[in-house]
Amino acid sequence: MSSDTTTRANGTAPQDPAQLKAEIARTREDLGQTAAALAAKTDVKARVRAKASDVAVRTTALAGTVRDRAATTVRRPVPVAVIAAVASAAMVALVLIRRSRR
Repeated sequence: MSSDTTTRANGTAPQDPAQLKAEIARTREDLGQTAAALAAKTDVKARVRAKASDVAVRTTALAGTVRDRAATTVRRPVPVAVIAAVASAAMVALVLIRRSRR
């Protein structure tokens, strides 16, 4: 290995072999993390599944909140069920529309 390949951006070469090995190890670790992050970004199916799961959880929570509030204020359960179904359908439609645009 020539000294040109170990020269840093500031023009100095590491003096200690242990320091050079540590620098190489840090560079490898950084490169590994960068590669892992890029691989995660390119896994579109996993990202869509995660987003759909998140939307489903939020929709379920929203439906529960609507149901709880409606139960305390409205005595008619049928309109509450209709509102919850419409809200759930809207969230699913939103996810499908966004997914088809990508």
